Amino acid sequence: MQLPIIIDEIAIRQDEQGRFCLNDLHKASGGEKRHQPANWLRMEQTIELIEELSVPHIRGTKQNQPVSVLQGGSNQGTYVAKELVYAYAMWISPRFNILVIRTFDAIVNKANKITEALTWDQQRQAGKEVRANFTGTLREHGVSGFGFAQCTDGIYRPLFGATASKLKQERGLAKRASLRDAMSGGRVDCFGVCRDCS
Repeated sequence: MQLPIIIDEIAIRQDEQGRFCLNDLHKASGGEKRHQPANWLRMEQTIELIEELSVPHIRGTKQNQPVSVLQGGSNQGTYVAKELVYAYAMWISPRFNILVIRTFDAIVNKANKITEALTWDQQRQAGKEVRANFTGTLREHGVSGFGFAQCTDGIYRPLFGATASKLKQERGLAKRASLRDAMSGGRVDCFGVCRDCS
């Protein structure tokens, strides 16, 4: 998941391969002429770093390379891999280096939280589908009313050491509350979805 990266009110563009625009980073750093990306790219240490990051068996292709230059159009600029972003920021100044690292870390953490939330929703939906199949199968075999609760308890007891009503009581849930909604990632609930008691 790509979230926008903004450093000192400058949006850092990315290309299709996820590389970051050095020109935008230069602007975010203050735009001093001595810090132009071209100056940094000519340095021996930078050249060696780029060679180290290059993928040997596809050298010369645009994909999976640490540096790509786009000429013309609204997205023109020099785009580099994240490792080169950090090296460029370090070259500019310790303050800018820390700013870049903290910004990138914050974006990664935010993206991970969004992904986890989506995963939980997807798992919850899968749990509902498995529960519907479970109750449908029971219904096909003549189970009704209190029989559903007995079958559910038959699954909960060996997994969690208690009946559904006892687990609800432990969590302070109402009798009609969904116990599955009180479970969260890490442990398997009775309907096959990864959950952990919260």
